[in-house]
Amino acid sequence: MAFVILEEGAIGVQGMVGKHVAVLVGDGFEEIEVTEPKRALEEAGATVTIVGPNEESKSRGLRGRRGLEAAGTLQADVAVDEVAAQDFDAALVPGGVSPDRIRTHKGILKLVKELDNERKPIATIGHGAQVLISAQIVRGRTLTGAPSIADDIRNAGGLYRDQPAVQEGNWVTCRSANDLDHFERAFLEKLAQFQGQPLM
Repeated sequence: MAFVILEEGAIGVQGMVGKHVAVLVGDGFEEIEVTEPKRALEEAGATVTIVGPNEESKSRGLRGRRGLEAAGTLQADVAVDEVAAQDFDAALVPGGVSPDRIRTHKGILKLVKELDNERKPIATIGHGAQVLISAQIVRGRTLTGAPSIADDIRNAGGLYRDQPAVQEGNWVTCRSANDLDHFERAFLEKLAQFQGQPLM
């Protein structure tokens, strides 16, 4: 995979232009786990759309967190019921409290399942793996996530790895915000590999 230096000096990956990534967010998202990957994706040439659980997430916005402290709000670009898997090349589920808020939302789970069925890239950070668990697609897969959900991953039939980032098939999973450097590069590579054909 060829990396290129963009004019801004950021590291990008060839093949990113035209790629469309859905970021699935609910209230309580960890701010840096949205803003940093979003910046990296956009600097590499991808289009990023913030997908919220409902219409209110567009009008009122979604409340962010910085650890235990409140952060700013983020306006969703669309509600999940307005989009379909065919609209995107990949999805990212950031962590924080957000995954616990959206993991029971039928529209979110439907989108994640359809993207996975098409073997499009799916990425999670920290507690974001909770959405994969609730989508019932973890069995037999190897992934990482927040150490506090390691048992949940195992109980769902997954193999937990305590590593900064894990690539398996069409997935890239990240342990925590402290591992974003490893994760961003891995996710950019995975997304650049996707050329409309399933990633096995």
